[in-house]
Amino acid sequence: MLEIDEGDIKNLNNKDLLNIYKKFWGTYHRLLSVSHLVEAIPFVVEPLLKEMLEKSLNLNRHDKKFREIFNDLLQPERPSFMNEEHLDLMKIIKMMENGEDVLGLISFHRKEYFYNQLNYFDGDGLREEDYLKEIKNMIKDNIDVDKQIKEENQRYKNNINKRKELIQKFNFDSKIIDLIDLSIKVLHWQDDRKKNMLSCVYYMHILLKEISEKFDIPLDILKRYSPDEIDYKMLTNFNMEESKERIKHYAVYMKRKDGKLVSEFYIKDDFKKFMDCYHKSLAAQSDIHGMCASTGKVSGIVRICKTKDDLAKFQKGEVLVVTMTRPECVPAMKKAVAIVTDEGGITSHAAIVSRELGIPCVIGTKIATKILKDGDLIEVNANHGIVRKIK
Repeated sequence: MLEIDEGDIKNLNNKDLLNIYKKFWGTYHRLLSVSHLVEAIPFVVEPLLKEMLEKSLNLNRHDKKFREIFNDLLQPERPSFMNEEHLDLMKIIKMMENGEDVLGLISFHRKEYFYNQLNYFDGDGLREEDYLKEIKNMIKDNIDVDKQIKEENQRYKNNINKRKELIQKFNFDSKIIDLIDLSIKVLHWQDDRKKNMLSCVYYMHILLKEISEKFDIPLDILKRYSPDEIDYKMLTNFNMEESKERIKHYAVYMKRKDGKLVSEFYIKDDFKKFMDCYHKSLAAQSDIHGMCASTGKVSGIVRICKTKDDLAKFQKGEVLVVTMTRPECVPAMKKAVAIVTDEGGITSHAAIVSRELGIPCVIGTKIATKILKDGDLIEVNANHGIVRKIK
């Protein structure tokens, strides 16, 4: 895929550029379609595994002891791609401390992990100077590199050993062991899937940026159009008035038509009607339901966090409400009394970290960030996967 990054796409004519864009989108689309199936597995595995463990351990799933065992059984066996990048960066720092020339390594590091801090809308990858800045900050913070590398590597060995000890101690049958193994595999499959998806976002961004320049249409506007909409006819007869409406607000409704998934875009009055209908359906819901990732029951003030600026405002004792958590959410997660997410399963980042922290966590609500607002007082009953407004 790096040929898209390094190749001279600026010399391509419009037709060839659009052909490459469409071809790459087709590949990305197939990756999304097939790999998305992995997201469904935890919804089946979690209740089945908990039910079987309850019988085997003679414990209720809401007991603290059960929660600890469940957490230990489902810890990762290897670093996520984000932790892997952090480990490699610390190794570069160690080489710097030994007086070695690392400029070439930083360039290689960038090629390996350029996608690491992307999201699904903005595709600008990290540059070499970004990594240099991060290295300087780590050196400034006087991080004990050797200690961190050793602890991180040991953590995964400990996870594996602890799992083996528990399986032996409680003499789990083969069905339980198979479900545990499947859950761990899914955890890593989801991470690998996300890594590949973010890589694709980066290359789609590069191609779309070049299309933006060749057809003199702002990139920020083109991002509001689906790849299926972007073709030569649309670009050469671009409707700037419609695009201005999309910048203000728009809704996308996806449905199946003739065996294919199609997108319908709503703007202006159609957008208002669509959203009025949507908000009425949300307003009718008094409770928010999701899955229990970490048990417990607490009350607290809501803080919706969608950006890094939101995370910086997070206060100790608040309830962290997010679409999904990422590693940069961890400082806020450590301050939270509970966590509520729109997305995620039992092997998601939010689930793993909340169990490590021992705080209530309800995942997969779909709508928490849409119904709740900053300052709402809510009760998070993670024992039953319910979030309820108090006032």
